[in-house]
Amino acid sequence: MSQLSPYTRGGVVAYDEGAARSGEVHDLLRAWSVIAKRWRLFLALWFGFVTLVALATYLTPKSYTTTARLMAGRPSRDIAAHDNDTALPILNALVLQNGEQTAETFAQLAQQHDIAQDVIAAENLHVTPRALLGRLSVKPVVNTALLNLSVSWRSPEEAAAITNAFADAFIEQERSYVRSEAVAALGFLGKELPKAQGRLRIAQGRLARFQATHGYIDATAHEQDVASRVGALDQRIDQLTIDAIEASSLLASVTRQEATLKATVDSEHDLQPNPLLADLRAKLVATETQLADARQEYTPQHPAVIALERQRAALLSQIAAQPQSVVSRTSISPNPLYGSLEQQAAAYRARIEGDDGQLRALRARREAYGATVAALPSEVMAYAAIRDEATRAENVYSALARKYSDAQIATTTAISDIFVVESARPESAVRRPSLVTNVSVALLAALLLAFGIVYVLDLLDHRAIAADASSVYGLPVLARIPAFAPSSKRMLPWAQSMTIEAFLHLCVALKRVSTHRLRSLVVLSPSRGDGKSTVAFNLASAMASLQPRVLLIDADMRRPTLHQRAGRPNDVGLSDVLRGTLPLDDAVQSVLPGFDLLTSGGDAANPVAALEFAFESLLRTAQERYAMVIVDAPAASAVSDGLFIATHVDGTVLVVSKHTDDRSTRKTLGQIASLRLENLLGIVLNREPVRVTDYDDYFTPRALDGAPS
Repeated sequence: MSQLSPYTRGGVVAYDEGAARSGEVHDLLRAWSVIAKRWRLFLALWFGFVTLVALATYLTPKSYTTTARLMAGRPSRDIAAHDNDTALPILNALVLQNGEQTAETFAQLAQQHDIAQDVIAAENLHVTPRALLGRLSVKPVVNTALLNLSVSWRSPEEAAAITNAFADAFIEQERSYVRSEAVAALGFLGKELPKAQGRLRIAQGRLARFQATHGYIDATAHEQDVASRVGALDQRIDQLTIDAIEASSLLASVTRQEATLKATVDSEHDLQPNPLLADLRAKLVATETQLADARQEYTPQHPAVIALERQRAALLSQIAAQPQSVVSRTSISPNPLYGSLEQQAAAYRARIEGDDGQLRALRARREAYGATVAALPSEVMAYAAIRDEATRAENVYSALARKYSDAQIATTTAISDIFVVESARPESAVRRPSLVTNVSVALLAALLLAFGIVYVLDLLDHRAIAADASSVYGLPVLARIPAFAPSSKRMLPWAQSMTIEAFLHLCVALKRVSTHRLRSLVVLSPSRGDGKSTVAFNLASAMASLQPRVLLIDADMRRPTLHQRAGRPNDVGLSDVLRGTLPLDDAVQSVLPGFDLLTSGGDAANPVAALEFAFESLLRTAQERYAMVIVDAPAASAVSDGLFIATHVDGTVLVVSKHTDDRSTRKTLGQIASLRLENLLGIVLNREPVRVTDYDDYFTPRALDGAPS
């Protein structure tokens, strides 16, 4: 539900969701109803079309088509044109001419005027070549070398004979063509073969002289050999350069070590006991003796004892500092480490000199190879040109010799490029037109045609009804409710405004058509799904905005929907009031200010009996408290509840949807007429197709001040 304010104060518009919920099911039911309404016309169109097709097929002269299968081309051809390319244009043409040909090419060659003349003469046919070719069909089988050659004729035997005659004539023509090609080729090849042999000898002689002069057979191998030798020299030069650098670095390191060493060292020493050490030990013995005597005479803190202890400690320190022996004589000899470093330095100098000598020799050899490397490109190009010339001369001679041999064989054998894989047989002839096939197709086509015609007629009828419903049913059209899908955001503003305007128009129309004061109203529809409940709900909302105190009663106690549209519970309602278990005031629920709703309530065992028992008194009570009472009744074609309610209210409105069956509407009007009801006010056309351009000038929001409106 959407709250709208442009035309109603707090008005509520409930959109008709019946069509959206029914969806495809509704379309299928409508299609079936269209056929059911005009089933006689549908069957007449369907049976008439099938009968017409069957009769035309039966009366059409029959023809029989037989097919022969041919193999096009000789599979032994495997020579690519680029491998045999020569300097002779005519020979190139011959090479390509005898190569593999496509099945499409042979299909075109089979449809020639002279072949048709040969078939006419062979089969003694009384027909022109053009007419015979019109009955011929040659089609290649996709992705194969096969051809299907078909001929259509009056009888299967004649069709098979003509088909096989066409195949034989085509094969014979190809054989004659091959023979004529071979004769023409022999004359050309006989002249060119000696010339090609002479050119081959000259080219081979030039190649042999070049190889003998330069000392190699293959230029590529020679170039690779030179490159590998130069690469080896460069690698050796790099290695020696690195080795010399390494030796220089090691020599510098050894030289630095030699600078820190002496050339000689002390090699021998003569030792004797240290005389000072013996004197110190004698003093120590004397001091310890004195200390022992003092300790016997004095205490440990006596100065004499302390002085002797200090003297003893000093002597021990001096003895520990003196060596046990002293050198009396020293001998000098060369330093062995210094000599080893001198030997290493000499080895590194020799290594550096050797590397320098090898580098000079290798660089000289590298410079000698420079001229050879510089001459390689031109030498290789010259060799390649001579070799290519010899190869072309050899290819020309080989191709000429092979073609000469093939031409000699072709002149004697004349093998065709076409041969029959399967001959045409009368029993395999296909009859046309086929009665079974045509009738099968006609059954489906007639079904679609008949449905299309009755659907168009039904559509025209509905358009006529929508255009002038008053002239069809003899009743005034009170309002036309537009058909919009509320899910469309672009159309939603117009849909809301136009829908509200339509129900306001319905309110005004009800007051104009009623001959007396209208206090109660029932909303009926011929069948379910016409949008009756939606119309009743929106009509009550619109009336409440114009004249408050409106009560909407959901009298469809079998399939109630109004409580869902209003978003209210349905625990109690009309059925409880009719049974007397609940007063009207307690059962009524407020939807908007001035707009109350009485839902259907719990299930009623017999709705008609409940309505007949207490509906009249309920209606009187409601009219005393409300300015307008609107009743949403069940569909008239389903049950009689709505017709009963219509006999007790002041007015009746019939909601007819655009998709409603015309027979259902007329049946409902007949039921109303049989009850002699005089309160039928008119018809509301629901889901009326409209254009936004009819209303956009009125419902487009106003422009701002100062802007044109």
